[in-house]
Amino acid sequence: MSSAGVKLEPTAASIPSSSSAHGGSVHLPVGVLGTLHPPAPYEVFLPPPSAGPSALPQVTASLVSYLPSEPERSRYLKAFRETMLLHPSFNIPNFEQRIAAIFTWAEGGTVSLSTGPKSKAELAREIFFTKPNGKKDQGRPPGPPPGSRGPDDNAPKPTLSFFSAACAAFALGALVTRNEEPERADAAGGLSDPSSAPPPPPSPADATGTSATLFALSEQSLQLYEKTAAYDHDSVMAMILQVLFMLHEGQMSVAQNVFPLVGKMVNVARMMGLAIDPDEFPGTYNLFEAETRRRLWWDVFYYDLFVADCMGHPPLIADNTHTTRVPADVDEEKFTPSSTTLPVPESADGDTSSVYFGLKCR
Repeated sequence: MSSAGVKLEPTAASIPSSSSAHGGSVHLPVGVLGTLHPPAPYEVFLPPPSAGPSALPQVTASLVSYLPSEPERSRYLKAFRETMLLHPSFNIPNFEQRIAAIFTWAEGGTVSLSTGPKSKAELAREIFFTKPNGKKDQGRPPGPPPGSRGPDDNAPKPTLSFFSAACAAFALGALVTRNEEPERADAAGGLSDPSSAPPPPPSPADATGTSATLFALSEQSLQLYEKTAAYDHDSVMAMILQVLFMLHEGQMSVAQNVFPLVGKMVNVARMMGLAIDPDEFPGTYNLFEAETRRRLWWDVFYYDLFVADCMGHPPLIADNTHTTRVPADVDEEKFTPSSTTLPVPESADGDTSSVYFGLKCR
């Protein structure tokens, strides 16, 4: 792939320093106010009345309808995939399979929980409804979304934490796609006429599916999940993607937005035990979960150093306070939740994002 298709990673030097590091006031960019959109109404997070008055907020078919439809969906995911080549904090092929499973679920699709061989889509569906330790959570009754073809008591449903991560992924893809459009117009000579008028600003009706709306939906979903469930891997994924969005968006204040979120991310990761290598808990995590925990921790560690450098503060994580090993170099396409061995990349022509991630961690 050409380097032109990859969104370059922001550097500490490219981010304006904050005066708050020296005790001054924080100046928020005026432009960011124009990107704020109201999130989804609370009602779309609620199951049908038959679930009872005490039902918790959850992913519903109405909520899934707020995600992009085709062809924007594929376009945003392509831009997201290319951007994540520099940020491989988790397995992107598996992540995209789980996103596809959300839409299958919302359309009323069912999945068999047999013990036989499973397709990738079925396997992705089964890891939706998980507790922080990767085991199935039997505390909440799974079921089909409203308006599905029929009841299925055995069908797991996506969690709000993963839905938040999916929203942040779409927001990042939409942002990168939006930023690339003027570059394509420049290359095609679309701006050669100085008298050409800029496109009119989008109306409120066009806000649905934009990067700002999707980011707001990610924040709202994660906040509701935090009030009703324990943190899991997907929660940390969502926060990492939110940090990435804010850094790429360029209008968010590092001091006011990114810095507090990274601090929260560090404490959540510590609380989940990500600072301790999974091998110190024999029999608790399978190979895919163990590598996921290592990647998440080292990405949290990286952004702690990155933002501390921007802010002029010492990092929150000291070198001698964690035992988590650097993630392994694997073939991303072949590494799945059912893997029992680490698939080593066969050549440098394939996806080498995990190799880059290892070098970045070191």
